[in-house]
Amino acid sequence: MQEDQELEELSTEGLLNLEHTLAGHAPDRTRRAADARIVDTLRADNFQGPRYEKTTTRLMDYGWRTITKWTGTGEIFMHARRAGRPVPVHMTSPDWDADARAEVATDTVIAGLDLFVEHGLVRGKWNPNGGASLTTYFVGASIRSFRPVYIRWFRGVQLGQAELSLPPADPDTEPGERDIPDQRATDPFYAAATHDEIKRILPHITDTKVRRGLALRALGYTQQQAAAEVGLTEKALEGRIGRLRARILTDLADKSDLGEGGAR
Repeated sequence: MQEDQELEELSTEGLLNLEHTLAGHAPDRTRRAADARIVDTLRADNFQGPRYEKTTTRLMDYGWRTITKWTGTGEIFMHARRAGRPVPVHMTSPDWDADARAEVATDTVIAGLDLFVEHGLVRGKWNPNGGASLTTYFVGASIRSFRPVYIRWFRGVQLGQAELSLPPADPDTEPGERDIPDQRATDPFYAAATHDEIKRILPHITDTKVRRGLALRALGYTQQQAAAEVGLTEKALEGRIGRLRARILTDLADKSDLGEGGAR
């Protein structure tokens, strides 16, 4: 599989370089031993349950903050290139605001989690003697997930700009031809993901099939393809994601009613 080849690029040298970038030094033996114990515990839990959710939420929060920072400085393109996953040069000077960067970072770490769990944990590619902490390995998986997520976002922006440049619709056009939904309207789920801290979002994504389905969608799969990969019907996956959206929006609305966060 292509993903196998992607994670094979996580060389010891590359991981050590990334570790120095993130922490300023290689992880000591105590840290690596602690990470190994965490992985053993998660494996005993069959990579599910509250301890698994707590660990992956912590990793995704750290990964999200890291990727978001790198999108602001432009470092993410350098890291993607070093990982053998370069973004086309003409796409590396985006005109994006904080919300757009947060959206790309969110999709990137969701896709990175899928790669990290399947290859790093389930298949045992991460090990305490490999030169990196568990956190760094997760960031490495997210870097490898960045390119397809970013290119999808970039092309979507280009499509939106092209639509904005279209001449106004002919008033004589048949109603059926005019009533096409605006594809640039903000999806409520992504609005929640980009306007609130990632910690508010991740605790809701406890369904592993939904997490994997969202990761596959972030990588460019259609809803039908993603559903088939996770062993659900398209309608079932759509239903689970819809319920997740509803819970997030209800939670955010409740907090807003209570005045959480104060004036902005």
